[in-house]
Amino acid sequence: MSRRHMETAVRDLERVLGRVKAKQLKAVENAILESDRVFVTGLGRTGLMARGFAMRLMHLGRLVYHVGDVITPSIQPHDLLIICSRTGRSKVLGHYVRIARKAKARVVVVTAREDSPAAQKADVVLAIDDTLRKRSGANNRPPPPLGSLFEQALLIVLDQVVIDLMQALDLTEADMELIHTGFE
Repeated sequence: MSRRHMETAVRDLERVLGRVKAKQLKAVENAILESDRVFVTGLGRTGLMARGFAMRLMHLGRLVYHVGDVITPSIQPHDLLIICSRTGRSKVLGHYVRIARKAKARVVVVTAREDSPAAQKADVVLAIDDTLRKRSGANNRPPPPLGSLFEQALLIVLDQVVIDLMQALDLTEADMELIHTGFE
């Protein structure tokens, strides 16, 4: 890959990140702060980004679980389910929303598709619109495959949520290091 193509990739990411709405970010942060426990999930590579976010929430001192792990308890009222899904169409994730709703827990959906089935059932939606216009000319680089742009933006957006929560909770990186695993 040429340097020019990497620079194009960074510009693509900047365009996607530039469309993220501060009001939606704040709503996600408030939902996390108001919850007793946080349950995080996603599938595939998006799920890996979600798992990394769960780890950071743990570093903030939040009681957090990754849905599907054998130590994950049942969701309850005053809990929060955060689903990360580019398309918001997964039947598995839809099933998780129904479980959370039955338990009277709140639901956040982070997605590229605000009109998706999962987003329509959420209390809070955080949109990361990864659509790009077609390129032309010398820089006609194809877009990243299979949702990669969403996943890259998701990681950065969720890191920003963590930074904002650090400020809201008056925590420093040193505070988070005290909670970081000692098993490494």
